[in-house]
Amino acid sequence: MALIQGDIFLNVERCNDLLRKAIDIFEAYIQKKLPPKAPEYYQARNFLREGQSFYDDILKKAKLLLGPVPPYSPPDYEQRRAQTLAENKIIVSGQSPEKLREELLGDSLVGKIMTPSEVGEFLKAHFQSQSLGKRKLANIKVRMILDSLKRLSERAQELRLQAQKRFQAEGG
Repeated sequence: MALIQGDIFLNVERCNDLLRKAIDIFEAYIQKKLPPKAPEYYQARNFLREGQSFYDDILKKAKLLLGPVPPYSPPDYEQRRAQTLAENKIIVSGQSPEKLREELLGDSLVGKIMTPSEVGEFLKAHFQSQSLGKRKLANIKVRMILDSLKRLSERAQELRLQAQKRFQAEGG
């Protein structure tokens, strides 16, 4: 578990950077700020592919970290896991939208990938649902990060398709 906790957030930053680079290049390409056969088109595709790979890995690790406890686990495993997650700031402790917002805005990783208004909008949209059922409010930070990366990935995929049409029509 220590290895997963050590690198999950490093991968979040790298994934965010790669997807944003892909989006920026695809947008420039679509707006014809780059020539039809520009090597940046291929670079953006590689950024997207690598970013998507990081996203898939992050999602898998998040499920391991925050998912159900395996049935063969020792009795104190869940308690130790919760303590380790809290110590590594993977989960949050706030119980109200205001406390969560304050805690999330003070988090350096969240500040790197989301604006304060995006954090507020996310909490407004998901606070209630994250508090209900089997979901744990403490996991809202990871959910927010995953949703943010998923949005970036979907946007990059849309732009890739548009750029591909231009590439096929003009360059390739």
